Amino acid sequence: MTIFNGNISSIYKKEQFRIWLETYNKQYSTNITFKDRLLEPSLQSGWISGFADAEGCFYGRVKSCLTSKLKRAPPLTFQITPKEFYIIKILRDIFLNLSQPSASTCEDKYVIGHNEIIKDLTLKNINYDKSWNGWSFHCSSFTKLKVIRNYFSRYKLKTKKSLAFKKWCKIHDLVLNKKHLTLEGLNKIDLLSKDINKFIR
Repeated sequence: MTIFNGNISSIYKKEQFRIWLETYNKQYSTNITFKDRLLEPSLQSGWISGFADAEGCFYGRVKSCLTSKLKRAPPLTFQITPKEFYIIKILRDIFLNLSQPSASTCEDKYVIGHNEIIKDLTLKNINYDKSWNGWSFHCSSFTKLKVIRNYFSRYKLKTKKSLAFKKWCKIHDLVLNKKHLTLEGLNKIDLLSKDINKFIR
């Protein structure tokens, strides 16, 4: 119980735990105090890695590109899709190194109801999908992807996504070393991308 009390990063899960603790106190005649705080995700803990194992994806592909000499280019993407805007905003700010308000300020400002419209927010790299009423953060900047790569290299993924991540890193290396500018390099990236995308299904 102490593992969760005051150590939850999701507003929704924190409320679930509060209700559960209230029921527990009544049922067992205890008086455990609910710690009304959020543990803010950071690059200094494995929380994001665990969350990405459930809600994250690594994508690779080779697409048509008229401005490229070979007429093809290899965009590489990391995406994570929580339902809670509060979480997606913090993850976006962490990975893109944007200024972050405190967790308590974020909670007050970004608790969003299902039918509310978000106003006065910078939604760079964030998309809303009304089909499942959830959010996604995506990053395809090869410079910014270095931060994401370094994080997941330190805090290892535990599911099959770890295999996708390894192949994703190989593509990242190929592009950083400009191998994508050769036909041989693009073909390698294409094969690696197909392997990565098997893990999405």
